[in-house]
Amino acid sequence: MKKIILTTIISSSLLFSASNPSKNYEYEVTGYAAGILSDSSNKLKDDNYLNGGLSIAKNLEGMMIDQVELGFLRSQSVEYSTGSNTNMNTIFLNAIKKYGITDKLSAYGLAGLGNQDVSQELGENKDSIFFNWGLGLRYDIPYYGMAIKSDIRHLYAFENSRNDIMYTLGLALPLGKKYKEPIVAKVPLVEEEKKPVVIDGDDDKDGVLNSKDLCPDTLLGVQVNENGCELDDDNDGVINRLDKCPNTSEGIKVNNEGCVATIDLKINFDYNSAKINDKYLNQINKFAMILKENKKLTATIEAHTDSKGSNKYNEILSLKRANSIIKELKNSGINVSRLTPIGYGETKPIAKNTTAEGRAKNRRVIGLINQ
Repeated sequence: MKKIILTTIISSSLLFSASNPSKNYEYEVTGYAAGILSDSSNKLKDDNYLNGGLSIAKNLEGMMIDQVELGFLRSQSVEYSTGSNTNMNTIFLNAIKKYGITDKLSAYGLAGLGNQDVSQELGENKDSIFFNWGLGLRYDIPYYGMAIKSDIRHLYAFENSRNDIMYTLGLALPLGKKYKEPIVAKVPLVEEEKKPVVIDGDDDKDGVLNSKDLCPDTLLGVQVNENGCELDDDNDGVINRLDKCPNTSEGIKVNNEGCVATIDLKINFDYNSAKINDKYLNQINKFAMILKENKKLTATIEAHTDSKGSNKYNEILSLKRANSIIKELKNSGINVSRLTPIGYGETKPIAKNTTAEGRAKNRRVIGLINQ
């Protein structure tokens, strides 16, 4: 009978095990194997018997508790000391609060009510509503959204003041991802056609004749060179009027604003983690290439956290995140003397910390090229 119950739990769990590398999900389904050490007043031949079952938990945000769990357990066939048999069908509804210990390991407490249905009542072993509470540990398996859980619970039955102890082992699987990554449309750039050069005259009134004017539509009143084009003092290809970085060193690549042609180094982290997701490595490599091409440039790595945890802890965590980026840039050949880490902790949020999505946006690192 024990083998049948265990096989049922494993098969039912696999039914819901669509691999989900994200921990952002709405529900959690858990297959349980449990033992109950029953009060000796029940007159059972073996007062330590096996149970198996399933529970489904709803993940909550912004509340005192983290989950609400509804579960069902069924016992093996249990023998009374008189020789007859019975089964125990247990339904429970619990509130669960988690307490993080490490990135993947956490403790949790639970409390709630339930009902135990005895298929064949005998003596003190009767149907009863019960109160239960307990403590446990869970380990979140990296990348798959699954977790291994184990706890011990005290069950107090109101009908006959019975005290039972339950110990459980479960495999939790995610169900229902909360949000999808946004799809960003790429708009192709279309270059405007150059207008033909007008011969003779000075239509744009810049002091250069049309026949020599390579920039025939210069704005009125701006300074131009002998070719009728606006001045570019730092020779970076961007005219002074539009150049936001007018003192760029010679030979450095710039964008259309006259500043270093760079990319946005925007990296997000998992909760309570300083580990870089592999999907950002290509972005970091491109950032490193800009620093390699421009040996005189330096960069500042600014890191942030969400609001969970103390201010001091979040300041330390944010600095760890900044240093993890610097370590990756060092591995790409960038001297760390050119890189400055800053950990802002939770002091500069860009989104609300009251939602999981907002907290995910706040767990970020930004890389800034110093012009």
